[in-house]
Amino acid sequence: MSAPSTATRHLDRLLPDYDVHEVHSIRVRAQPLEIQRALSELTADEIWLFRALMTVRGLGARGSDGSRPLLETAQEGGFAILALEPGREVVLGVIGRFWQLRQRAIQPIRSPADFAAFAEPGFARAALNFLIEPLDGGACRVTTETRVIATDARARRAFRAYWTLVHPGSAFIRRMWLRALRRRAESASAAAQK
Repeated sequence: MSAPSTATRHLDRLLPDYDVHEVHSIRVRAQPLEIQRALSELTADEIWLFRALMTVRGLGARGSDGSRPLLETAQEGGFAILALEPGREVVLGVIGRFWQLRQRAIQPIRSPADFAAFAEPGFARAALNFLIEPLDGGACRVTTETRVIATDARARRAFRAYWTLVHPGSAFIRRMWLRALRRRAESASAAAQK
């Protein structure tokens, strides 16, 4: 698997091996810190069909009205920020039994090291990053990669069956997330230049 750049990514350190992954990227006409700010402020309501698809997956908004920053509400749902390098990369992680509709058994993550070392059977570790890479002409490429690895063969089989069902929606959500991020970042950048 080739990385988008030669620089070491936090995602590679935290989850170097994986059973499944998906990668999406987009060009954004804004500076890295503007993109980072937009990412931290982006809400579920700005991402087309996000809440509907998450509800279908059984991960619905759980009382959220969709107007709060998505990275903030993700942390309330069990995700942890595993790495944050402003203007370059943010990595979120979650540990659970995602294939179970009712009790996903989300495990608390005390530290990035705990996430990387977690090996209790019957679970999967998932990490999602946003990587910002400057391009010529004042733009950046923003890439998001999702990686998941199961802790044992039984969990791997269960996760792969689940992934077969949710992967198209997951890929759609990632693409819409990037488009919403571009809209917000480019709008903010244009307003700042006036």
